[in-house]
Amino acid sequence: MYLGASSAEEQSAAGFRTHAITITLWVSTMNTTLIGRLPGKWSALALGLSSALLGQTAFAQATLPATIQAEAYSHMNGVQLETTSDTGGGQNIGWIDTNDWLSYANNPVNIPTSGAYDVEYRVASLGGGGTIRLEEAGGSANYGTINVASTGGWQTWTTIKQRVTLSAGTHRFGVAVPAGGFNLNWFKIVPVQTQSWTPLPRVKQSGHLWVNAATNQRVDLRGTNLGNWLIQEFWMMGGIMSTNNGGINDQCTLESTLAQRFGNTEKERLMKVFRSNYITTRDFDMMKAMGMNVIRIPFLYSLIEDEYNPYNLRSDAWQYLDWAIDEAEKRGMYTIIDLHGAVGGQAAASEQHDGCIGAAQLWTNANYWDRTKWLWDMIAQKYRGRSAVVAYDLLNEPWGTDATTLANRSYELFNVVRAKDPDTIILLPGHNSGIDAYGNPNSRGLTNVSTWMHFYPGLWGWNDTAAYGAGQANMYANWLHCNQNGSGESCDWRNKITGISTPFLVGEFQPWTLLGSYGGQMTRKAYDIYNSYGWAATNWAWKTTSSGGSNGDTSGWAWGMITNASNGGGMSGINVSTASAAQIESWFKQFSTQPLVRNESIAYWMNWKAQTGQRVEAEMFKDHSGIRMETTTDAGGGFNAGSTDDNDWMSYPINIPTAGNYTFEVRVASPYSGGTLVLSRNGSDLGVVTVPNTGGWQNWQTVSITVNLQAGQQDLAIFVRKGGWNINWWQLTKQ
Repeated sequence: MYLGASSAEEQSAAGFRTHAITITLWVSTMNTTLIGRLPGKWSALALGLSSALLGQTAFAQATLPATIQAEAYSHMNGVQLETTSDTGGGQNIGWIDTNDWLSYANNPVNIPTSGAYDVEYRVASLGGGGTIRLEEAGGSANYGTINVASTGGWQTWTTIKQRVTLSAGTHRFGVAVPAGGFNLNWFKIVPVQTQSWTPLPRVKQSGHLWVNAATNQRVDLRGTNLGNWLIQEFWMMGGIMSTNNGGINDQCTLESTLAQRFGNTEKERLMKVFRSNYITTRDFDMMKAMGMNVIRIPFLYSLIEDEYNPYNLRSDAWQYLDWAIDEAEKRGMYTIIDLHGAVGGQAAASEQHDGCIGAAQLWTNANYWDRTKWLWDMIAQKYRGRSAVVAYDLLNEPWGTDATTLANRSYELFNVVRAKDPDTIILLPGHNSGIDAYGNPNSRGLTNVSTWMHFYPGLWGWNDTAAYGAGQANMYANWLHCNQNGSGESCDWRNKITGISTPFLVGEFQPWTLLGSYGGQMTRKAYDIYNSYGWAATNWAWKTTSSGGSNGDTSGWAWGMITNASNGGGMSGINVSTASAAQIESWFKQFSTQPLVRNESIAYWMNWKAQTGQRVEAEMFKDHSGIRMETTTDAGGGFNAGSTDDNDWMSYPINIPTAGNYTFEVRVASPYSGGTLVLSRNGSDLGVVTVPNTGGWQNWQTVSITVNLQAGQQDLAIFVRKGGWNINWWQLTKQ
């Protein structure tokens, strides 16, 4: 049996491009010929016949990774062949116009398992603006589109990549062209999970919780923000970069100065030097060591979109996001992709964190808004199926508009993303007035949707009159804990979020910089409380630097979890209006080698866990009901737990290494007699402590009893049978 196909292009009287297509079937001595003139896609007759014939023809199935040469089509519309100068030689497909297409029904590909796959296309384009859509041959299934940016010439080749979800079995692919203007040499289907590390499980929404999509087990996300990396905020480098006009306050100023002095190509090279050195693998190692399991990655739109050729991807569009996602996942950390700076700017006019100080033009410029939708379309196509990307953060602090406009536009972006990525959680951005304008996202039938807010108590008018240190610590403790009736402070937000049954992210918070020696413990406490509500949380920020650096004294600490060390890590300022390109490059490169110090108090508390034979700070409960915390005057300082009323409780995960009798010591204070404290497990009493009158709320006394414990990991609870006392710490010691 022989099947052949040929085509010749003609121009119809009506001006349509048509093809005379001849399909020849040889079966023994019988010769059957079909000739048809087809505008655009195959007619139903030709498609049906070709499918039937191909279905009776045995073709060798390609296994993965499978490369299909563009010129090896079985059918096509509108394209021509030419000799290519790309590596490997041969031919490429050219003269590709809008609505052209190629069918590779003669190149079956075996997909071994259902899931995510990457499709790589080898393309060249002089002007950009093209679009490729992967389909099953004949268009029966559509796997999404990818844009083709300018590569600089018709024989200047680059490889672009699209992520798709494919079902197991044999596939015969086709390539459709919604927009032409490019050449195609080959395309390749490769499995996504070719990395050497174990992929993270996908996270999904379950009511107001973030859960493992496979097991439905709750996932407590606690992380940080990689601020000042893929979008710069110059205060985070100590404000020591300047131009002849003064200090640099936004990225637009830096980039425009570099471009004016050295040209756009050199400006882009220098910005890549900064990005390649400011964050390195040692940062990811340190993040993991400090207890992080999710990283929010702020970026500027022009990291991905070619700002000189809008609606086109940069040739290196995914370099830094891909690298960060991989490095995080290798260490068991998820990532959140955060559009921190949209084209035109989305923040208030005075803000610099969206890239440029000035009016938020995103909300008034239709082209900027359309480009932002295009950008999220590209991101969703790229990271669809990548389980390590736990969420898309649509816009950071978009407060250059009113809450209603923000909600309407955010739902619009949600729909753009969801059209290309059915699974990844999408974060609806909070307004500085709250999230009420969204109503209840679930009432719209949306899935895997979350909201966020940035909580900064103690700053910018929010209880910012509290004294440094203990005053700020008590203020922050009050924010984290409910009033006796279960309302007030963060608890009002807890009740709101639980009420709309939608997950929540505290996208930014800063629990240490004003708290002095209390900062490390309050950082852990903030994560514990937010996680107890079911929320995810990412602090601001991972790293800041300064001219003098830090000697590691945690009683006074800046905004970064880590910073440059004063011993060998100090930095001089630089004026980019006068420094040479080589000097600027050297200044940027110092970030990858300068000695760093971490906040050891944060590191200690983020890795702290209750253990036998050691004091357990009472306020470090994982879950509780009705308890508050405050600074204490007891020996050792820190905090105590208090505001105990009847039937309140605190729970603590702990591993009991061996079964048997233990001495249970409790450090308590009370101006009353008759208080009762119960150590319990699963609602059963293990031991009862009568709390004495110690003479005051901060007059402390240690009381002990003997309890018998089972071995193993378990949750022990301190139950308030009769309240009216404070507790500073407790300890279990094997007898």
